Amino acid sequence: MNKEEFNKKEFKIYGFKFNLKYTLIGLAIAIGVLTLLLIVDNFITDVSWYGVIIGSAFLVALFVAIQMLPTKGYKAELAYDLLWWIFPFAIVGARAYYVILEKLPLFWEAFEIWNGGIAIYGGIIGGAVGAIICCLIKKVNIIKVFDVLAPCLIIGQAIGRWGNFVNQEVYGFEVTNPTYQFFPIAVYITKFGLNEWHLATFFYESIWNLAWFFVLVYICRKSKIHGISTCVYLISYGVARYFLEGLRMKEFILTNNSGIPASQIVSIVCVVVGSVGLISLLVARMIKNKKLETEKN
Repeated sequence: MNKEEFNKKEFKIYGFKFNLKYTLIGLAIAIGVLTLLLIVDNFITDVSWYGVIIGSAFLVALFVAIQMLPTKGYKAELAYDLLWWIFPFAIVGARAYYVILEKLPLFWEAFEIWNGGIAIYGGIIGGAVGAIICCLIKKVNIIKVFDVLAPCLIIGQAIGRWGNFVNQEVYGFEVTNPTYQFFPIAVYITKFGLNEWHLATFFYESIWNLAWFFVLVYICRKSKIHGISTCVYLISYGVARYFLEGLRMKEFILTNNSGIPASQIVSIVCVVVGSVGLISLLVARMIKNKKLETEKN
């Protein structure tokens, strides 16, 4: 293989195209950055691995968007426009959701971002608002773009959940039976001096999201009905969060005045909206097909 052939060499993984040259360069850069971060973390100062993981999740989601947008008839460059709108709105939404549920009586604490406190559902809502604004400005079909964003979002969530692992948070009930005190069923928590095994709920959600990523990519590529991918995302993620929320420790559950976990309420809404949307789209397609058959006959 000569230099020119090497530069143009491509390979596919689950339909995603990778240029051999740029893939190797990317891996080299990633290894170099990771090595540097490990050195800094061990010898200079603590590295925010949560931030590194979240940043990596955004980069992977951006790559998926670049690859998927052309399947809906849009240029890959639209992914960068979407990122500029989604990212800030997602951060603001994630913080606002947390503050409204947890800090509303002490609203000024909303600005104390160094004390932490964000929520994924708020990030999804905020990001969706940013995406809608971008679509309106660029005059592109919102539903088609959302269909592309669905697999991007769920793979980002699958990666991002590992930020909870390094932060030792969002874990489940304590596992007292030694038979089940091993990963991936449980995770050992040393934070705050606990030194206990707890259900690895972050891992359960990460694997669930990863599995549905492949399903959503397939649906997005194959389905000719706009909106299917979005509806399936709402159903799949809503179901997972509803049940996983019931396994979490109380301190990781945001509640409203009724004491009901807010995420479970939002999850139910997601499942209902997704189910109604999915059924409506399928029924509309069936009616359309019957009309076409009638016209032909």
